[in-house]
Amino acid sequence: MKVLVLGQDGRTHALVWKLFASPSADVLVAPGNAGACQIAPQVDLDPLQPAQVARWAFSEGIDLIVPAISEPLWAGLVDEVVSMHIGVCGASQRSTRIEWSRCYAKELLLRYQLPTPVGRCFTSLPMAEKYLAAQPLPVVLRGDHPAAGEGVYTDRYAALKALHDLFVSRPVEGSSHGVIIEEYVAGPLVSFSAITDGSTVVTLLPARLYEGMGPQPNSPPAPAMGAITGNSTYAQKLTAYLERHIMQPLVAAIAREQLPYWGIIGVDCIIGTHGPRVVGLRCSLRDMEAQAVLPRLIDDLLPYLEAAIARSLHRLPPLRWREEASVALALVTQGYPYHYPINAAVEGISEVEEGVLVFHDQTESSFILRYDPTRHDRILGGGGGLYLTGGHVVTVVALGATLAGARGRAIINAERIRFPGRTYREDVGASER
Repeated sequence: MKVLVLGQDGRTHALVWKLFASPSADVLVAPGNAGACQIAPQVDLDPLQPAQVARWAFSEGIDLIVPAISEPLWAGLVDEVVSMHIGVCGASQRSTRIEWSRCYAKELLLRYQLPTPVGRCFTSLPMAEKYLAAQPLPVVLRGDHPAAGEGVYTDRYAALKALHDLFVSRPVEGSSHGVIIEEYVAGPLVSFSAITDGSTVVTLLPARLYEGMGPQPNSPPAPAMGAITGNSTYAQKLTAYLERHIMQPLVAAIAREQLPYWGIIGVDCIIGTHGPRVVGLRCSLRDMEAQAVLPRLIDDLLPYLEAAIARSLHRLPPLRWREEASVALALVTQGYPYHYPINAAVEGISEVEEGVLVFHDQTESSFILRYDPTRHDRILGGGGGLYLTGGHVVTVVALGATLAGARGRAIINAERIRFPGRTYREDVGASER
């Protein structure tokens, strides 16, 4: 089976790595990165051009397209290939509204009484100002589109200014001026995803995510700094709770809304004092979640993706998982996410010990596999070293019998990888909660 993975970040490399292990998969990637293109031939396609992707996939006999990122689905990839008999592991454009419109997602959660922070969505600035004036601080503001940004505000005047800015801002053409105002919930951020065919739900593992350059509340903002999956009794109970009280009701709610859905669905939760509260919905695995979760998966992932499209997930057993905990440690430059040394060399990856994974994110190399439809073998590009193309360079993933053991192994091997200004969060995995 010819499988095309779309994306170029760390979760793309993780998905390519996992699907490459499937005995029935011939994996290609577009556009990929230096890591993904070491194991899957690179295709010169723009994932955000669904018509281009659809025509190429049809001409090359692609059987399955797996978007590692949500944006191709937002752009209408499923709708574009529906008449070409090409499977896409992802939701239709109409259904992806649960991710690209935070206001729609918030209203969906409230309508079906799913646990979410107290708050409302506003499309009228005067109404939003009145509501904000009555809320206790700190307060959270989120723009309707994910690109509009969000923030936690402890000063009412700063919150009012941010509210005005969000109403004026329109980061994506066609996006609304909606703004969510909700209570601040303190606690760790957890991402939880599942494979669904619209009725049956096959859950993955919850991953605690680390955002920001440090653990301090006022540390500089930085996305995707790390992730962990635990193997304790707490982790097992959290998985069962999220599946029963959030994921299964969410899929049922989407079905009642008559939104056709198959593929990956995910929730982002804050684990507060009163339990998990959903703060976002997703149509793909989250960056760092994929890197931490997929290495623990024992089973072949491909049959589950195929079953989701064929609406036959009920015929497959639950996924099996390794008993070890996992720690995913992002190695970034000191200027991340705003600055990085252009074309700086990345060294030391060959020194990482066996069994520790390194998933590339923003890297490139001329020594990669390139797709050539005229030949049956895989074509290597010209020789060359490994270079970074952004501030988030690679992710080191280690498994261990305990979370502490996995953390120690990840840190030891992270020290072996070198590039200018390399830094990482040493507290990733220091605590499961």
